[in-house]
Amino acid sequence: MHTLLYFHASSELYGSDRTLLDLVTGLDRRRYRPVVALPREGPLARELRSSGLAVEVGPVGTFGRATLRPRGLWRAAREFRESVAWARWLVRAHQPQLVHTNTLVVLSGALAARAEGVPHLWHVHEILERPRLVATLLARSVAGLSQSVVCNSQATAANLEACAPALAGRSRVIHNGLRALERPPTREEARARFGIEPDAACVALVGRINRSKGHALLLEACARLVSAHPRLVLLFCGDTPPGQPEHLRALQTAIARSGLRPRVRLLPFREDVAPVYAAADLVAVPSTLPESFGLVALEAMSLARPVVAAAHGGQLEIVVDGETGLLCPPRDAGALASAIAALLSDRARSERMGEAGRARQQQHFTLARYVREFDEHYASLLPESASRLERIAA
Repeated sequence: MHTLLYFHASSELYGSDRTLLDLVTGLDRRRYRPVVALPREGPLARELRSSGLAVEVGPVGTFGRATLRPRGLWRAAREFRESVAWARWLVRAHQPQLVHTNTLVVLSGALAARAEGVPHLWHVHEILERPRLVATLLARSVAGLSQSVVCNSQATAANLEACAPALAGRSRVIHNGLRALERPPTREEARARFGIEPDAACVALVGRINRSKGHALLLEACARLVSAHPRLVLLFCGDTPPGQPEHLRALQTAIARSGLRPRVRLLPFREDVAPVYAAADLVAVPSTLPESFGLVALEAMSLARPVVAAAHGGQLEIVVDGETGLLCPPRDAGALASAIAALLSDRARSERMGEAGRARQQQHFTLARYVREFDEHYASLLPESASRLERIAA
């Protein structure tokens, strides 16, 4: 049995958190023993423990935009040594055959693996363009501290290689897969839960409330549609990042200024997200910055909801324009409004796109495929595992 030690930057249940949970719970326990290091207790830690997996909570340490600010530099310098020392202790305590860092902004696992002589895999889930100094520094750390680099999309790999040309040809793409969502209620039942009339036009946006998910852009677009769709409702579902309540205040201000306040249902993060999709006619992913992948689009597709998405980042690898949804230029409220209007005005077309999206998700983006590809990749990095697979195949 091989012990795999994972380092991750949060304990929530958003995109990269869910993909980590799906991976480690999907691996064959007869062959792998996953141990996950997290910075705090939270929903992810609870889910992992409930699946019988080992969780270590301590100073994982992260690096990002805030680190370059004077206070961030001081804090990072103070915590850096502690995070690496803790990571080295974990490596010695668990004796992993491989260390797997599950996010670009965690350095401690990679440094501990290098110091302790353990192979390291970096799984990159981010497209980071600015500040360029941070993007370059992190990409070069990936190049210098990893025996293997896995990206969640071609877009992520291209961004990483642009910042660190040494990675060209070294990174492998393994698209995320989707765990089947809980059985959704009917459209009518879901709408009753959220106070939405059966004949209303409903557009959903699921995801963190931050600067890049496009909440304000969607408000601007939908304000242009009210005359044609007087019963239009917007369904927002998600929380702000920990310790950043200012994003919620900014969204509430934008809702008030848009004149759409009576039409907006603002829901907190919820694990049972299927009712949100069930209530919607379509799902918008209007991200103003490129998404590295786009798990929300996959969730919507799995429940036969068409997707209107910004045409950049990993969305280009998920949504087939004109077939499973519509792609529109990023940060263009007029184009976004036109795409939403096109689907709200043609229910038959919208339903065809939803069914095509479900078929695409089931064919290309399953959880079984995702886990299998990682299993095969681990086997290529772990000689004993590879030879065992060869014996089984023989």
